[in-house]
Amino acid sequence: MQIVAPAGSKSGLIASMNGGADAVYLGLPNFGARAKAENFNESSFAEAVELAHLYGVKVFVTLNTLIKDSEMPRAIDCAKFAYSVGADAAIVQDVRFIKQLKHTLPDFALHASTQMGIHNADGAKVLRDLGIARAVLARETLPQDIKKIKETGIEIEYFVQGALCVSFSGNCYFSSLASSYSGNRGKCMQLCRKPYYFHGKRGYYLSAKDLCLYDKLDMLRNLGVDAIKIEGRMRSDEYAYTAVSVYKNMIDDAKNALKSVFNRGDYCEGYLNADAPFNVIYSKIQGNIGTNVGKISFVNGNCIAVKGFAPHKNDGFKVVRNGIEICGAAENGGKILSDGRVKLGDELRRTSSGELADKVKAAKRDINISVDVSVKSGETPTALVTLPNSTEITVRGDFIAEQAKTRGITADDVLRVFKKTSDYPFNPNIGVNISDGIFVPIATLNEFRRNVYKATKQAIIDAYAIKRCTLPYIGLNYNRFDGSGTILMVENQNQLTDEILQKVDYVALNPADYAHFAVPKINKPVLLNLPVTMRGADRDVILDAINKPEICGVISNNIYSLSLTDKPILLGVGHNIIGECQYPHVTSFEADTIGDGFAYVYGHAPVMTLCHCPYGQCVNCDGKDELVDESGRVFPLRRYKAAHCYWQLLNCVPNYQNKLNTKNVFFDCTSSKSDEILAALNFEYNGNYTRGNMNKGLK
Repeated sequence: MQIVAPAGSKSGLIASMNGGADAVYLGLPNFGARAKAENFNESSFAEAVELAHLYGVKVFVTLNTLIKDSEMPRAIDCAKFAYSVGADAAIVQDVRFIKQLKHTLPDFALHASTQMGIHNADGAKVLRDLGIARAVLARETLPQDIKKIKETGIEIEYFVQGALCVSFSGNCYFSSLASSYSGNRGKCMQLCRKPYYFHGKRGYYLSAKDLCLYDKLDMLRNLGVDAIKIEGRMRSDEYAYTAVSVYKNMIDDAKNALKSVFNRGDYCEGYLNADAPFNVIYSKIQGNIGTNVGKISFVNGNCIAVKGFAPHKNDGFKVVRNGIEICGAAENGGKILSDGRVKLGDELRRTSSGELADKVKAAKRDINISVDVSVKSGETPTALVTLPNSTEITVRGDFIAEQAKTRGITADDVLRVFKKTSDYPFNPNIGVNISDGIFVPIATLNEFRRNVYKATKQAIIDAYAIKRCTLPYIGLNYNRFDGSGTILMVENQNQLTDEILQKVDYVALNPADYAHFAVPKINKPVLLNLPVTMRGADRDVILDAINKPEICGVISNNIYSLSLTDKPILLGVGHNIIGECQYPHVTSFEADTIGDGFAYVYGHAPVMTLCHCPYGQCVNCDGKDELVDESGRVFPLRRYKAAHCYWQLLNCVPNYQNKLNTKNVFFDCTSSKSDEILAALNFEYNGNYTRGNMNKGLK
């Protein structure tokens, strides 16, 4: 399996490649999902591509954010630039951007970002029509679905290491609605790492453990995964180097090696295990807990020690008591100094290793070549270089060797000269064929050697073959919803009254249980709102729900549904459409313009969709609960079920757009009572609300 590694900076790129990466993903200053990474400007990006290709490493450029209409020309220009300097593929999310890219650069290979939420074979089939060669699957994808996705013929890339987003991939809007800084635009404020109160207890209840699938590599290989991906463009060079090295099977004691560079929550295995819904969250500490050094046995002021342990220069630590982080600590002059009040018996955990940092700085990835140098009297010298791909080039000198008048040069002299590779990452196997008694100035030999290695570097880069894409763009083919007017979404018929029904053109059902719900007997057409998730046995449940004869169409929230039914489809907010779009749609509630779709004018927006259980075990709950932040704001939790249970974290106040100039409007009243629904429909709602990004602008 190909190892795809992070490169958040030039040093991160080098660290990943030195660890043995087969491909790297990196971003330009804009349109990448890690805006806070150092990233690359045009000049350094071109240099990065050249350096990667020198090692035979592929480069995937991240253009995987949502893109505003005003930004689209600039995003296309970024893609053109990346293509022109040799990027192997672009990682993308926005379907509107994908369409333009396929028309502008039809042979540029595209990879569906995990932000597209591809997690079943139905979604993978749609990607084929978009001309996309590879899917970076949602981390929530189940093993049985990976196998079926492979059968569609698309390449599969799967995250195996690093941060695990707690919300379903591409459908977290928490940061956007709280601050206007959107995770879908690479600017997540990481509100999931904040403390919350759940049933009166304070903890990090939205903070997921880090993912580590080192023990699942055989499973992934057998399921047909083509490439494994390491998350971490915001992490250290030591992390990048070590993680790649571990998955390249270059490091023993893999788990401890990984924990030594970053370890949140002692890891989990994502959704590859049956107990995954109960083993994702680590509520005690939201950051890196490193590796356990031992119990603190000595405290003198801020100087602490663990018996039998000696720190390395520049080591970093955390002190933990009863699972809770107490303070930090660091090596200083051979001692460990804490920045808080420590007690005997507290646990010391090393979170960064100075020794490893030194090792990474000294690491080097050599390129093996053979160089056969021939220096003959009266002839122009030559160097026959055998490249890593076994092809050969011949480089000729610009001088003629002459007979020596005194001491001549020897084969050892030539050998010493050509062992100096300077800034070139070559490990040469050198052969020398030299006439006796000839003379060449060492400075001339050095110049010849520099020319040989310069030509060798260029030949290796020129020999690198970029695999362009031959998949055509067909587009999204499905039965499009052609209705207009007012759509009201509710959970069940109990929320509807005659007065409410008189004010709407369509009723959309958003059931709490897709296997057991009744379609209201009303004189309005009924749509079914489909969940963003359809994993494993969910498919049969959702298909049965769609095929109820009373359902006249569906609202899609993930592209899987576009190949699932022939009934009319309206693209819902889960498709993250923030600008003009030819497909009938509901504009995303994180948009800062109404656009040409149905305007999302009211609703407690689902800021997260969770595939895990917030209780950590099945407690036969009623499907309703809440989280409270440290400011006292209450965020409702709502469960919905297909074959599996899912939860939505709803915004603490509703989105409410009471100043509109459009006839097509969408009211999400899933969790609202009849009087609140009526007030919203009459634009008379007078409670607390947010206008989302309409005032502040989507950043």
